[in-house]
Amino acid sequence: MANGARDRIGIISWSRSTRAGWVLVFVFGYALVDLLPVILPSTPVFRGLGLGDLADVVLIFVLVVLYVELGSQANLYRSLKLRVAYTGALLLMVQGHAIHLAANAIANASQPGAQGWGLADFLDETWGHVELHFAFLLLGALFIGCGRSDGGDGSEPVLSATEKTGLWIAAVIYGVLLGADAVEGQTAPLMLPCAIALFVWGWFPYLERPRGGDGRARMSLYRRFFATSFGVTALALLIYWLIMDGFPQFSTLAAAG
Repeated sequence: MANGARDRIGIISWSRSTRAGWVLVFVFGYALVDLLPVILPSTPVFRGLGLGDLADVVLIFVLVVLYVELGSQANLYRSLKLRVAYTGALLLMVQGHAIHLAANAIANASQPGAQGWGLADFLDETWGHVELHFAFLLLGALFIGCGRSDGGDGSEPVLSATEKTGLWIAAVIYGVLLGADAVEGQTAPLMLPCAIALFVWGWFPYLERPRGGDGRARMSLYRRFFATSFGVTALALLIYWLIMDGFPQFSTLAAAG
């Protein structure tokens, strides 16, 4: 085999490994953004804002960077329409997070029943969470429907056993975190049916008919990851609903005992 051909194969192999690795980095970053503000103490450190609130302000930018790079890896900037859709979803995510953060701070600084508390509580617990979690669903749909992980020759990555195991674990972690976010954000009525729909849509090409020389459907790395994650989200929410007979918030359960 010519040196040039070997070099091209090496570049493609490294590129595929990088794509799989960035999915793992994304999930680690999402877990950090999701859990660190909860773990940090709520002791006020700046004009009534706790350390967790201040971390929440900064970490959203980390999540944007992760999504931007993951979108680049998935080739989601290949057309103007995709760039507009992806950028719009990111802006929706940032706005939903900002509304939630600001309204949450106002509601925490007010007494229930005080003037303005009801509006702040609605913007925090309903509007902000719905907007934020809808953005996550929209971003996932873009990765499922439009993400590409082929190496330029139309073939999908052949992952090692270690990479497959890592991606399955990452999909479970991301799916469980989304489900927990939906419970705490009271968006389970939105997240559950949408997660089921995205799971079915994502895996439908695999069930519809075989493609490719090995008899398997060609599905991008991102389609497989996000479709599996939303399947885990749906399953987690269904199990939680059956056990708890509803979707009570974790914070409410903790406060009750």
